[in-house]
Amino acid sequence: MNSSIHIQAILDASHDGIIAVDRDSTVIWVNKNAIEILGLPADIVGEKITRYIPNSDMLRILATGKKEIGDIATVLNRQIIINRLPIVVDGEIVGAVSTFKEITDIQKMEMRIRKQSMESGLEAKYRLEDIVGRSAAIREAKAWAATFGKTEATVLITGETGTGKELFAQGIHLGSQRAAVPFIAVNCAALPGNLLESELFGYEDGAFTGARRGGKPGLFELAHGGTLFLDEIGELSLPIQALLLRVLQEKKVRRIGGERIVPVDVRIIAATNRDLEQQIASGQFRSDLYYRLNVLTLELPPLRERKEDIPDLVWSIIHEVGERGDKRIRDVDPAIFALLQRHDWPGNVRELRNVVERMVLLCQSDRLDASDAEYFVRKMQRARSGPQSGASDEEMLIRKVLEETKGNRMEAAKLLGMDRTTLWRKLKKFGDGGTRR
Repeated sequence: MNSSIHIQAILDASHDGIIAVDRDSTVIWVNKNAIEILGLPADIVGEKITRYIPNSDMLRILATGKKEIGDIATVLNRQIIINRLPIVVDGEIVGAVSTFKEITDIQKMEMRIRKQSMESGLEAKYRLEDIVGRSAAIREAKAWAATFGKTEATVLITGETGTGKELFAQGIHLGSQRAAVPFIAVNCAALPGNLLESELFGYEDGAFTGARRGGKPGLFELAHGGTLFLDEIGELSLPIQALLLRVLQEKKVRRIGGERIVPVDVRIIAATNRDLEQQIASGQFRSDLYYRLNVLTLELPPLRERKEDIPDLVWSIIHEVGERGDKRIRDVDPAIFALLQRHDWPGNVRELRNVVERMVLLCQSDRLDASDAEYFVRKMQRARSGPQSGASDEEMLIRKVLEETKGNRMEAAKLLGMDRTTLWRKLKKFGDGGTRR
């Protein structure tokens, strides 16, 4: 194959428009996309570019030798983004090349990437109407969340562990104008500081030992156009708080080890079970970041304040287990509901879910009755008769579950319905500095 034909075939295979001129501004190469996007004649090669584009910016590149990246122009009623570069041989400018793409093409690629992200699990599934409960407390919370969804403001969701903060975050996202784009959740307590920094902000190739070749976009970039949910925001270290504040202020992110600044359009929903104002007073949380996050506040009620919702929650959990194909329950003894409503549920809905799932999975029939609740009754009796005088119900429950799991914290966290990091933090608060798993 003739080399010039070969080069032309390569140029025509590009998705970008490409046009090159020599030092005299004569067109030497052009591909099909450039001809179509710029409305040029097919036989333009060999002609002066100024014949068709009188004030061509390529002349400036020939004169200055400086590249111009990311210029935006309107051509034939289409917006295009253009890169112009000098062609330099042996230190001498011998021509210039321009590459360009329609902005709509870039937007399509962004949507395709977002769609792939959503298919990978970066997607909100729960709408506010999916959140179970008819109590006044939960109806009020859902009403406020629906109102917040209609705004673009940052939301801070507060509430105890297991109250459903991520469900509400998903509901707010799906009730917003960003519902069609990614919802990305990250637990700030589940990752050590350096790893969390690289997850949030991304990194460039070679930024650190073990970095992925070619670099990696951070969650801010992946969430562009959508919502980033930062759970357990109170666990952020002060250095990462400073980085997060800068991104919120500037709406730009820079990857670790990189120089390029990437504009991002991300709505932040944060959540915490901590008293951030108390953390500010003790120097553990930045007040300027707090006021950035605390534009709209949604306080979720604990389960002990809406026990009338327990029957509906139980049936919802039963149906979920049934849909997974694990076990189908058709009836529940009313005594079960009465029993569950006598407990204060320090682990909230998450704890209730674990208890009910255990009952369902171990049930020998298609009806839950008192015999299926024996384990729960024994656990509550042991918790109430524990030796820790003055200890909270939550502390007694955690210690009893740890006894049952022979100190296995991973298994205990699973039974309690909480993250292992959260369990470790609670034990530290209770004065347990043990190093068991």
